[in-house]
Amino acid sequence: MSCQSWLRGRTVVFNPVPKVPVKPKRFHIGRILWTAIKRTCMVIGAIFLISAIIGVWAGSRFEKRPAPTLPNEMVLTLHMAGAFPEASGKSQYAALLNLRDELLTLDVVVDTIDRAASDNRVKALAVKASDAGYNISQLQEIRASVERFKKSGKKTIIYSESFGGSGYGLGLYYLASVFDEIWMQPVGVVAIGGVSAEMPFFKDIMDKYGVQAQFFQRKEYKNAMEYLSASGMSAASREEMQGLIENLASQLKGPIKDSRTKIAARFDALSDLGLLTDDVAVKEGLVDRLAGEDEVLDYLDTTYHDAGLISLESYASALNSAQIEKKFLGQGRSVSVAVIHVDGMIVSGSAERGPYGVSNEMAGADDIAEAIHDAGDDKRIKTIVLRINSPGGSPSASETIARAVEWVKKEKKKPVYVSMGTVAASGGYWISAPADRIYAMNSTLTGSIGVVGGKINLEQFWKKFDINWERVSVGANSGMMSMNTPFSESEQRQFEASLDNVYAHFITRVAKGRKLSPDRVEEIAKGHVWTGQQAKGNGLVDKIGSLNDVLDDVAKENGVSSRADLIVVHLPSVDDPFDILFEMLSAQAALPDFLGRLTSSVSAILHSSRLVYDPSVPDVRG
Repeated sequence: MSCQSWLRGRTVVFNPVPKVPVKPKRFHIGRILWTAIKRTCMVIGAIFLISAIIGVWAGSRFEKRPAPTLPNEMVLTLHMAGAFPEASGKSQYAALLNLRDELLTLDVVVDTIDRAASDNRVKALAVKASDAGYNISQLQEIRASVERFKKSGKKTIIYSESFGGSGYGLGLYYLASVFDEIWMQPVGVVAIGGVSAEMPFFKDIMDKYGVQAQFFQRKEYKNAMEYLSASGMSAASREEMQGLIENLASQLKGPIKDSRTKIAARFDALSDLGLLTDDVAVKEGLVDRLAGEDEVLDYLDTTYHDAGLISLESYASALNSAQIEKKFLGQGRSVSVAVIHVDGMIVSGSAERGPYGVSNEMAGADDIAEAIHDAGDDKRIKTIVLRINSPGGSPSASETIARAVEWVKKEKKKPVYVSMGTVAASGGYWISAPADRIYAMNSTLTGSIGVVGGKINLEQFWKKFDINWERVSVGANSGMMSMNTPFSESEQRQFEASLDNVYAHFITRVAKGRKLSPDRVEEIAKGHVWTGQQAKGNGLVDKIGSLNDVLDDVAKENGVSSRADLIVVHLPSVDDPFDILFEMLSAQAALPDFLGRLTSSVSAILHSSRLVYDPSVPDVRG
C-alpha cells in the first residue's frame, strides 16, 4: 500500500468541527438522589462482598472453637481474685457465640451458680479465693447465690492461702462462712478484726507551703473536701463515719454467727483479737482444715472420683451456647430489658469524647441519656434498668440523665428501675430519684444529698518562690476561679449562691421522685451518706436486692417464668458492632445453616448498639 493511498480520504492535520451547542438538561433532584442511592448501595455491597471473602478465607484458616462439652457429673470450680467487673456490652454476645472466653462478670458468676443449683450433673462447688480486695456488696450477692446452691443439697468448699493476709479479712471470711467447709493453707492467717475507715488531712502541711483550700459545703455531712480544708474530722463527719462502719460490721458479723453457729457466742471476742494464726484458727473453729491447694484437688478427686472439675467459665459458656437460638435468635417472642450501666464519675458530654479521654471510670451524661432514649424508642424493650456504680459527679450532667429518665417514663410509658451496686451517692442518687423503684444492696453506699465546691488558692505559695502573677480582666468577678488569688467577698457570695441553687434543686428532685415532702428530704439529706440498709429505713430505697432480683421482678411483671427467659441488652455498648461482625466471620460463624437467623440476630444487636461526685464516700475495709 502506498503512502498516497493510505492518506486518501484522511487528513494528516486534525481540524476540529465546531459542535452545535446543546441545551443543558433541567435540574432534577430526583435523578441526583437516585444516583447517590445507587452509588451508596454499590459501596455497601462492595464492603460486604469484601467482608465475606475475608470471612471465608479466615474461616478456612481458623477453626471455630467448639462449645465446651460437659460431663455427666462435675464439680464446679471458681477462682476469685478480687472484685468482679460489671456486665460490659457487646463483648457478651461474642462470648455467648463462643467466639471469646466467657466474661466472668458479677452477673455471670451469680447467675451461673444459680443455674448450677438445679443441674443434677453438678455435685459440688469449690472456690479458691485469693487474698485480694473485694467489694462488700459483691460479696453479699455471691454469698446469697452460694447459700441458694447449698439449699439444693450440694456441697460447697472454699479454700484460701490466707483470709486477710493484708490485715483485712472480715469481708472474705464473711463469704467463706456460708460454705460447708473452710480450708486454708498452713502458715495462713485469719484477720477478722472488724471494719475500719481512715482518711488523711492535709491542711497543716498545706499551710506550711502557703496553699489554702477554699471549699464550701451544703450541708454539714457533705464533707468531701474536708481532708483539704481541715486538720481533722468534724463532729458531723465522725458521727457519719462511725454510723457507717458500725452498720457494715453488723451486716458482716451477723451472717457469720448465723452460719458458723459453733463459734457464734465467742465470735466478737475472736474478732477483737484481730488476727489469728493458722493453728489457733483451726482450734477455735474458724477454719475446718489446713491444707495446700494440691491437697484440696486430691480431696475433690477422691470424693467425687466420677466427676470432672469444670471451671465456672466453661460451664457458663456451655450453657449459654445451648441457649443462643432460644434467647437471641428468637428475640421477637421474648421480653427484652435494657440494663444501662452508669459506672464511675458522671461527667458532661461523652465519656469517649470528653476532655478526660476514654475511661471506664467516667460516665458520660450524653452517652447515658442517648442509651435511655434509644431504649425508649425500641419497641422490643419493655423495661429499663439503671445499674449504678457511681459516687456522683457534675450536677448538670446528673440532671441531663435524670431528665432522660423522666422523658422515657412520661413519653414512652416504660418503667425505669434502679439497681445500686457498691456506691450510688450524690449525683448517683440524683439520677436514681426519678425512677419507679430503687433497689440497693445492704452495704451499698448511697444518699449524700448535698453539694460541695470551691478551689485551691496558691497566692501565698507563689510568693514563697518570688513568683508574681499579674492579671488584666473585664468584669468584677471574671477571675473567680483563678487559683492564684483567693475569693473576693463578691466572688464568694456569687459562688455560694450557685451551691445553694444546686442544693435546692437536689432537694426538689428527690422530693418529687420519692414522693416525700421537702422538709422530710432535708432531714435525711444534708450530705449524709447512708448504707443501703439505712436508706431502706429512711425511704431513699424501696427494696434490698441485687440486679438479678430486679430482673426476677421484671420477669414476674411481664408474665415470664424467670429472668433466664428475658433478653437482657447491656448499654451503652463498649464494642464496635462491626468488630463483632468481623469476628463472627473470621470464626466461621457465618457458615452454619442458621446464617439467616444469625444475621437477624446481628441486625438486632447492631440496632441495640445505638441504643455530684462525692470522694468522701469512704474506702471501707473489713
